[in-house]
Amino acid sequence: MWTGALFALNALLNLGLALALAWVLPAASYGAFTVYFATALLIGNLAYDWARFGAMRFYTPTARLAEPQVRATLDASFLASTGIAVALVMAFAVTGALPEAGPASLGALLAVVAANAGYEYWTALCRARFDTRRYAVMVAARNALTFGLAVPLAALSKSYVVTMAAFAAAVAPAIVYGVVRLRDPSARLKLATRALALRFARYAAPLVLAEGCYLAIMVANRAFLAHRFSLVEAGAYALTFDLAFRTLAVTASVGDAVLFPRLVAKLHVQGAARTRAEVSRNIAVMLLVLAPAAVGFALIAEPLAQVMLAEHFRQAFARFSPIAVAAAFVYTVQTYVLRPAFQVELRTADMPLAAVAAIAVNVTVLAVWPGEGVLGASLAHLAGLCVGLGLVLRRAIAARLIDWPMRDIGKIALGVAGLALCVWATGFDGRPLATLLARGSLGIIVYGLVAWWLDIAGLRALIFPNAARRLRQPPARAEQRTTPI
Repeated sequence: MWTGALFALNALLNLGLALALAWVLPAASYGAFTVYFATALLIGNLAYDWARFGAMRFYTPTARLAEPQVRATLDASFLASTGIAVALVMAFAVTGALPEAGPASLGALLAVVAANAGYEYWTALCRARFDTRRYAVMVAARNALTFGLAVPLAALSKSYVVTMAAFAAAVAPAIVYGVVRLRDPSARLKLATRALALRFARYAAPLVLAEGCYLAIMVANRAFLAHRFSLVEAGAYALTFDLAFRTLAVTASVGDAVLFPRLVAKLHVQGAARTRAEVSRNIAVMLLVLAPAAVGFALIAEPLAQVMLAEHFRQAFARFSPIAVAAAFVYTVQTYVLRPAFQVELRTADMPLAAVAAIAVNVTVLAVWPGEGVLGASLAHLAGLCVGLGLVLRRAIAARLIDWPMRDIGKIALGVAGLALCVWATGFDGRPLATLLARGSLGIIVYGLVAWWLDIAGLRALIFPNAARRLRQPPARAEQRTTPI
């Protein structure tokens, strides 16, 4: 549970960083920063994430002790991937896809790629080892230095290049700590094997390709707006979608960081067949929190924009947030709710087709509505993700990978409907902060009461596990005594 809380805290701080940079950078500089940062995430995914996915799936506590070659191969694979990252940065430089590209911006891009990928890899090792203390140190160091260095330098320089370089420098100490403190003395690099690397690659390549396609949608839409319209429009689109996606990612990541490592650990003990019930329960738990979070975000978008965003982003955020949060919900359902079922069954090869279809639909919509600006990019993003989710659902149903928790899904729908009806009518004209607080509080209370009353996904047992166990235990039989006559 502490690992999930730390993962959520890290995601919340990332959200705070995006808001802070949107305040201190000029609109055009912030737009350029969002294009380059999304590109850094894409390059890091394509170059390094196969090692990270391999760590989360195969670097179990048992493997750490009994198979040091697993960690050795993971480390060697991560280091070897730096060449791929450099080649991808050079490819972006040659194609001219990025706005205002030059030696300084491309150098800063490569620094952000390396820093972000290193941080994600070593924190993944922490999570796989259930090492909460060191994970907490890395999260604290990274975020304290990011806010202490990157935000002030962004405010002083007003330059996206300086901001990117400062971000990379701020993350470096956390990576150094991870390298030193998470070292396995028995996992020497000479133990790395090509066979294990190929095994990791076969497992992770479909996930990397799928994730890469979804990140490519972000890059393509931001670059499209920057080149065809302006960096300001690119920034408005990016901020709207980033806030929606990161808000739901915070919600989903708590469950994923706790549930998936435990699912993998049980999988090694009891096998895939006996984990189906656990997968079904995890789906219900994830939807229990994701569905109200998405609807609640849409209902508080307008007052949230007035309270938290710089003036030049408020109108676009209030207008396009419903589309953005719908896209974020579709993405998180596919990534955090459905994908674990494919990972458990080692059916990850089923995922890339949906992602390729998603990016194809996104590009098609942009081509059909090229003059719609942020609206066109938003609808293209949503349409692509919906097609991707539809294909994943179709595959999961056809392969019978999931025992669907239909009763809990129905209860969740009922609770979300009650939340929407109560919150939609609440508001105070001209008082955005009061409206934001009232809607947020009322939504939590209404949905919480419905979820508790209906015991969605075994909520009562989740909150009070000891009491639930006592209730399931049969009462002790009274000791029989014989009475002498």
